[in-house]
Amino acid sequence: MDYISHLDVINPDSNAALLTNWSGYNTSYGDQVSLVEQLQTTLDISQQLSIFLHALSNSFKITGIELETYHGKFEAGNASDDNERLSLPIRIHDQLMGRVIYYSQKPITDIFLSSLSNFQKRLVFPLRNALAFWQLQQLALQDSLTGIGNRASYNDGIGRALLQAKRHQQPFALLVLDLDNFKQVNDQYGHQIGDDLLIQFVALTNDCLRGTDQFFRFGGDEFAIILEHDNHNSASVVTKRLLDTLTASPVVKKYDVSVSIGCSYYKDGDTEASLFARADKALYQAKTAGKNRVEFA
Repeated sequence: MDYISHLDVINPDSNAALLTNWSGYNTSYGDQVSLVEQLQTTLDISQQLSIFLHALSNSFKITGIELETYHGKFEAGNASDDNERLSLPIRIHDQLMGRVIYYSQKPITDIFLSSLSNFQKRLVFPLRNALAFWQLQQLALQDSLTGIGNRASYNDGIGRALLQAKRHQQPFALLVLDLDNFKQVNDQYGHQIGDDLLIQFVALTNDCLRGTDQFFRFGGDEFAIILEHDNHNSASVVTKRLLDTLTASPVVKKYDVSVSIGCSYYKDGDTEASLFARADKALYQAKTAGKNRVEFA
C-alpha cells in the first residue's frame, strides 16, 4: 500500500476544518476535546499512540494498535494473534496517510466498526503533526547526497551502541572507511562524477550489510559503520564481502577506486573517543600497508 509523505499534506487551512469535523461526533467517550488536547501535548508518535490506546480502553476492548505509515510501523499495547484484527485507513485531504490496525477482544461488528472509525478521527490531526515532525527529524539526521546517516546520526547511533554494550553486554564493532584515490576522481572527472561514485559506493556497501548494521557518511569520502551484535566474526565477513564486491564492480574499477577499512571492537571501559581512535589508527595502517584492505584493532 502506498502512503503519502506527511510533509506533503501539511496545510494550515485544514486545521479549522478538522476541528469542526471532530466536534460533530458523539460516542461513548464523552470528553472529546480532552483527548485531542492530550494528543497534542506531545509530538512523540509512540506516546500519542499510548494516549490514544488508553482512551480507547474506556469504550472498546482494544488490547493493542499498530500504525502503518509511509515511514514504517509504530505500535502501542499488546497485539495478540488470538485477538480479532481490524484495519482502518487514515486519510487527510483525500490522501492516504496510513492505516491503524486494532487488536480487539470483541468480535468485529458493523456497529463496532462505525464507532471505532468515528473515534479514530480524533487522532488524525495530532498524528499528522507528529509524523511530520518525525520526518523532519529523520531528514536532519540524513546525508543529503547518499541518504544514509550523517555525523549527527552517527553520534546518536554510537551513543546507543555504547549504552547497550555497557548495560546488556551486547558486543559491537566500529568500522571507519575511506575511499582510496577518490580525490583524483574529483580532480580528473569533476565533482558530479565524484558524487555519482559516492552514491554507487553507498549502494554497493548497503548490499553487504545486515539489517541491524548502521551506515554513516561523515563528509567527503569518509564513512563509518556500526556492526551491532558483533561476535568478532561478523566484522571479518562483512569487510571481506565489501572488499570483494567493490573489486568486482565495473564502476569502481573504471575510476581505479578502492576502500581502506579500520575496525575496532568494543572493550569494557570504552568511550566513543577511544573506540573511534583505535578504528582510525587501524584505518591509517590499512592505508600505509597498500590500501584496499582492512586492519583490525
